[in-house]
Amino acid sequence: MDNYVHTDCKACEVIDGLDGKIDGQIFNLDHWRVANERKRFAAARKVEDRAADKVTKFAGSLNFVYLHAVWFVIWVSLNVGIVGASMKFDKFPFGLLTMIVSLEAIFLSTFVMVSQNRQAARSDLRSQVDFESNLQSLIWSIHIGHALGIDVQHVENLCENAIAQSRSNTDPAH
Repeated sequence: MDNYVHTDCKACEVIDGLDGKIDGQIFNLDHWRVANERKRFAAARKVEDRAADKVTKFAGSLNFVYLHAVWFVIWVSLNVGIVGASMKFDKFPFGLLTMIVSLEAIFLSTFVMVSQNRQAARSDLRSQVDFESNLQSLIWSIHIGHALGIDVQHVENLCENAIAQSRSNTDPAH
């Protein structure tokens, strides 16, 4: 994208002045354009990310709860002698079961954190897409407003006042 004001475009001159400095630079942004957020996100997912998502999805389901309930009933039944005394391999207080469940919890929490980190990265990507969309809307709005003869600076002042008022109403210190 050109980073300079087109001298034959009055709307670009207005945009140049919105940052408070008329310097011939419309925008000085070091950002990349996101053509398709879903494709970019899918391409960035690794095999590990897909595995973490599948594990997290299953661990967050009722099937996971049912499977564990059945597993615990069988484990305890075997080890208290309901099925037969010869089947006992983990006596009360079930130290082996406790260790296995603790290890499972460690791995599950890691999978959840991997999924959350990836979702945070996706959220950052979506924020970038939103920013670029807003930037594009700003440029179009100013050009359309200029073509219609609207005083862009007046509208900009109204927006600044409305934003300031909105921020003061949501600021818990006020």
